[in-house]
This record gives sequence, C-alpha cells and structure tokens, in this order.
Amino acid sequence: MKIKKVTLTNFRNYASESVDFCDGFNLVSGPNGQGKTNLAEAICFASLAKSPRTHHDEELVRDGSNEASVSIEIEKDFGKQTVSYSLGENKQFFVNGNKISKLSELFGTLVTVYFSPNEMSIVSGSPEDRRDFMDTDISELSGNYYNLVQRYNKVLFQRNKLLKNTYDHKAILDQIDIWDEQLASVAAPIIRTRKNFIAKLLSPSQNAMHFLSKETEKLDIEYLGAEGNSTAEIKANILSGLKASLNKDMELGYTTIGPHRDDIKILLNGKDSKIYASQGQKRSIVLAIKVGELELFEKELGEKPVFVLDDVFSELDTGRQKKLYECAKDYQVIMTGTTFKFKPQTEFKQIKVKNGTAK
Repeated sequence: MKIKKVTLTNFRNYASESVDFCDGFNLVSGPNGQGKTNLAEAICFASLAKSPRTHHDEELVRDGSNEASVSIEIEKDFGKQTVSYSLGENKQFFVNGNKISKLSELFGTLVTVYFSPNEMSIVSGSPEDRRDFMDTDISELSGNYYNLVQRYNKVLFQRNKLLKNTYDHKAILDQIDIWDEQLASVAAPIIRTRKNFIAKLLSPSQNAMHFLSKETEKLDIEYLGAEGNSTAEIKANILSGLKASLNKDMELGYTTIGPHRDDIKILLNGKDSKIYASQGQKRSIVLAIKVGELELFEKELGEKPVFVLDDVFSELDTGRQKKLYECAKDYQVIMTGTTFKFKPQTEFKQIKVKNGTAK
C-alpha cells in the first residue's frame, strides 16, 4: 500500500495543509520544532488508532481550536481507500467516509511500521513497553486480537476488584474459580498468538541484524510467559499458576499471573541486550526488528506496509544509514530528519517543513 496524500486541519501545529507523497522515499526535512514529527504522528494515528508519542489525544488539537482532523488517501493493490479521523470532544474514525463503530474494524486499512527514538523502549524500557509493542503489532494484523485483549482486560479488572475489595478470604475462595476460568480462557489464545508472532518475527529480524551489523552480530528474541505450545496447554498452565499464586494475589490485591505480566527477552550474541548492548547496538536491534516487521506484515497481509521513520539517522553512522536505505528500498518510506547528508539511489521526494507548512 502507498500513501498518496495527507490532509491535516488543526492537527498539532498544522492549521491547514496537504502533503503529497511519492511511492518511494519521502525525505521530510527541516529544523526541529517545525512539524516533521507531527506529520509522522498524524499518519501513525490513522494506522494504530493512537499516538506513538502521547496518551492524551487533546494534545493533538492545535492551540485555540476545538477539533482536529486528518484525512489520508491510500492506494492499495485492489484500489483506493481513504481513512480519516477527527479529534476533539469525540474521537471518530472513518473509512471511505463511513464511520467506524469498533476500532477493530479500522486495523488493516492503513498498515505502518513506525520507528522513532522512543521505540528504543523495546529494548531499554519496561516489560509493559514490550507488551505494548507486541499487542500493537498483532492488532494491526488482526482486529480480533485487539478485541481479545480488550476482553482480557475487563476480566482481569473484575478478578482484581474481587481480590482488592473483598476482605473475607472465604468469599474470595467461593468466587475465584469462576474468574480464573474466564481469565485463563482468554489469556491462553493471547499468549499463543504472541508466541507465534515472535516466532514469525525472529527470522527476518535476525537477517536484518546480520545485514546491518555487517554479519558480526546475532539477534534472538524469547517470549517469557506461560509454557505450552497449544492453547489448551497454555490454559492449563495459567490455571495452575493462578492457583499457586492465590495467597500472594490476595495479599497484594491484584493478579500476578497472566499475559499482562509477560515479557520478551532480546539477546544480542547470546547476552541480554538491555544490560550488555551499547546504545548504538540497541538502536540497530530496534531497526532490525522494524525491518523484520516489514517482511512479516507483507507476508501476513499480502501487501507492503508503509515504513515511517522519525529522526532515524541522528545516531547512525554513514555505513548503517546506507544499509537501512537498502533494507527499505522496496517499500514506501516516509522519513524525517533535520538534514539528509546523502540521498537514496532509488525514487525519492524532498519535502521541506517549516512552521506547520510542507512544500
């Protein structure tokens, strides 16, 4: 898929602007604070139904305005589509002018792979950051998975409510089996889907890391959670874990077992990258994972995603910059930076941003 045009109204520092894109590399340049990252954010919001920079949608509305809107024209293998959204009193999404009633219906319309310096949290951040990485990616591939996670969170809330607000342990014991069964039934397919996702992501990410590092570094990714390969095996292990941790859960007032506590371990040359990798190596790891996402998304969806790279070259040496161009040459790329010291050898368009205008 390719983005042909983005139209922004009262989004961040854009009053009213339309930006056309080419099918190859789009180099969005300009001084800091002029709106380059805002443009990348507007695109990703249409893809992910959330900002990669903030949890507060009101921050996306231009100062002095009550509502922001963004419209994106997309060209796919089977035809053209438009995805748009409005932010203000209500958040609403539209596909071809038709309002989306459930967010799960939006996913897959515009598929992006996004990188910014904040994505370093995949390696350096908390387990929550890595869970969010998995859940965001898988939701782009499957709206049903997004619905499953929402359902899990509701059941988890009810189990935690019972643990936190019930001071009679007998009352907890009388009800906990019901919630354990519901929780495990939803948790098992979530974990199985995550494991499958990591298994599919591993090989293309390893290949990308091999290429970016000039064949000197090996990447591995391991899922840390309930054991088992089938949904039934995982469910049985979760139920066992919930029973074993019940006394601890009652003491703490929340659930300590389940996909909301799981993590992934990212290894570089057999060592935990969070501890042992340098900042440069961590950046290369995240970029390798992002390139792996490109290949995985294309294979799963049958169509190429859009690669959105925000401030990607700020800490990459020239050799790795050139290798990243090579990795991304078959995709539409929207790339921001203050300057671009050298240009890709394939089709590209220069877009200069200044004070909320793009030319």
